[in-house]
Amino acid sequence: MSANTQFHDDLDLLLVSGISEANNHELIVADTVSISTSSTLSADSPPFQPVKSLHINTKGIPILSIPFQNIDLEINITNDDGTKAYTSTRQRWNSPNSLLKDTLGRQRVATSYFFGPGRDPRLRILGTGDERAEIRSVSRWTSRTHVFVLPDGRRFEWRYRREKGCAGCTGEEDKRGSRALVLSLEGKTLAMLIRNEETRTTLRSAKWSAGSGGELVLGPEVGVEGGLAEDVVVASCLLMLKREVDRRRVVQSLVVVGAVAAEV
Repeated sequence: MSANTQFHDDLDLLLVSGISEANNHELIVADTVSISTSSTLSADSPPFQPVKSLHINTKGIPILSIPFQNIDLEINITNDDGTKAYTSTRQRWNSPNSLLKDTLGRQRVATSYFFGPGRDPRLRILGTGDERAEIRSVSRWTSRTHVFVLPDGRRFEWRYRREKGCAGCTGEEDKRGSRALVLSLEGKTLAMLIRNEETRTTLRSAKWSAGSGGELVLGPEVGVEGGLAEDVVVASCLLMLKREVDRRRVVQSLVVVGAVAAEV
């Protein structure tokens, strides 16, 4: 079987006529809104006090690019001082699954990734000796917000929001409120992925790039009992970036298919 035919099955679902017009519209809106806008955290939201920063080093893909190119087989997550904290790897360009390892090479989280109706991504926590240590996602495949269910039944979610006074935001961007990908557990903010002019300059990514990395700021509840493990935060954040990329690629493919159809 060729590499093209092996590319994940869910994209095949999206590129055939079976995808509904409603899902087409929802994907296009989600792709645009995820990068360009977000809801605003209200003044009543509990204050978020970051205690640690990690940096996710991936450029993402721009609005105009060839679908399915620029696939990162390895993404490095570094500490504030530039030392490596984690590495996320994929064995092949056409495999959507990934493995998160720490600096000692220990396998921490395995991601079984799917993008399509009825095929939810899953995170498997490694090194626990418990094969049931799996985190399930329970959101619509076209949704921007993504909810995960932990093995103990608790739920956490990643949601796009606009945050004023957030860490890493300065000047006019801070006054308007910086767009952030926010992780919350049972209503309390645990982490944020900040993408601003500074992170875009560092990564050499464009403002409208989908799946670009940034500064992942972590609150005190990350890595402690009753909160979320740091590696789970990182792995689930990478999954959200992968969803951004796939939404963008689907929209790009739909544009290409539409252009070809118009020429026929």
